[in-house]
Amino acid sequence: MQKKIIHVDMDCFYAQVEMRDRPELKNVPLAIGGAPGTRSVLCTSNYIARTFGVKSAMPTDFAVRLCPKLVVLPPNFKKYQKASEIIQNIFLKYSDMVETVSLDEAYLDVTGAVNATEIGKLIKEDIWKATGLTASVGIAPNKFLAKIASDWKKPNGLFVIKPHEVESFVKDLPVKLIPGVGKVGLQHLESLGIKTCNDIRSFPPEVLALSFGKFSLDLFYYSRGIDEREVQSEWERKSLSVENTFLNDMTNPEEMKLYLEELLMEMKDRVGRHLEDEPHKKIKKIFVKVKYNDFKQSTSEETLIPFEYSEKIFDKAVNIDSFYRLLNVSLAKKTRPVRLLGVGVRFLTGEEVDPIQLSFLPLCA
Repeated sequence: MQKKIIHVDMDCFYAQVEMRDRPELKNVPLAIGGAPGTRSVLCTSNYIARTFGVKSAMPTDFAVRLCPKLVVLPPNFKKYQKASEIIQNIFLKYSDMVETVSLDEAYLDVTGAVNATEIGKLIKEDIWKATGLTASVGIAPNKFLAKIASDWKKPNGLFVIKPHEVESFVKDLPVKLIPGVGKVGLQHLESLGIKTCNDIRSFPPEVLALSFGKFSLDLFYYSRGIDEREVQSEWERKSLSVENTFLNDMTNPEEMKLYLEELLMEMKDRVGRHLEDEPHKKIKKIFVKVKYNDFKQSTSEETLIPFEYSEKIFDKAVNIDSFYRLLNVSLAKKTRPVRLLGVGVRFLTGEEVDPIQLSFLPLCA
């Protein structure tokens, strides 16, 4: 049976909630994030602010330089969580297969429904009636295309890619829209003369693999509009981390180690809370993340052999010296002041415990 997948993405969610509650903000450039002068970044911005180039994850001070009249509000996550819970309950009216990606984004599998497009329209109407917020909806035969479709007519849009339209739609799709293709990956693809999905198809899989490793398999399938991922109603956490942006750039490694200790204490607490739900989960790696004052970053990792139950990691498998060592590795890569420091762990996933073997052969035959 042909799948019918709906992707729902709320329009500039945090900013939209604030504009709903404070109508005087509807016609001004608005962003949600840390205040200017605190070296913070933005969570999101409304569409007016985006016309000035203001984007999520952008440093607040830089955003204000781009848009001097930008209004920046601190995030109110309790309010956003409340709105999200209402929206999630609406999803459950239409499917019991709902994969929540974040507070403002989810996939629904409605394969058994007669008319997925009608369901998409009803979801948008229900969200508006219940919350006064708009959502953009994409409907397609798989998750990859449904996500692209939801972004196709933002804001407050609905776009459908029917099975017989997949080939014509995907062929000229820019590679920058493929999940996992970031700035560096895009530059690499363009250096190979690859700008569209059709360009990827002209490259033999083994040639792509030389440049992109296992990610070449994703490129191979996505460029053909193929995505076999299921909508997962039960989400599995793959990593957990904590980080801190310093008020002033740091250059003293010993001072950074003191902050590292504080971050480890916070991470230990978060891991403990996570273990309440998954007490036998194993940690496969630890890592330290460093972001320099030029906004480039380095992540140094260490694999644990054997993998340890995460409840034992802080008193047996790994001590603070391991994180010190990873910090020194990152600092040795680049001699620049540091603006952010983070620590984290990566968990062994169910897929790695019971891997699925994929092959190029069926589609190359």
